[in-house]
Amino acid sequence: MADKTTDIDIGDEITLEITIVKLLDGGRASVQIAGYDFPFSMAVPPKSKPGDHLELTREAVRVDDDLGTVTVVIGWPITVRQASVGVTKVPPRKKPLRDKAT
Repeated sequence: MADKTTDIDIGDEITLEITIVKLLDGGRASVQIAGYDFPFSMAVPPKSKPGDHLELTREAVRVDDDLGTVTVVIGWPITVRQASVGVTKVPPRKKPLRDKAT
């Protein structure tokens, strides 16, 4: 169980902190994502260099409060610790997505 959990819901905007570890061929880089303990490679801005910090904002697609994790999609789903992400709440909708059943 995580030390610190925040009130995260599906659809909230999650900000991930990313550090560039090593530049690779083809405009990609090996990066370290805070709260994700596995190697990851992604496309980075052209003038990036090792040691640069980036922020990436994605939508939460799965939240597990028991484990203290949240899943976002960056090309494919990754699960990170809730304590290591920033959260922006999505404002409630004024109109529902669907019409009422008749």
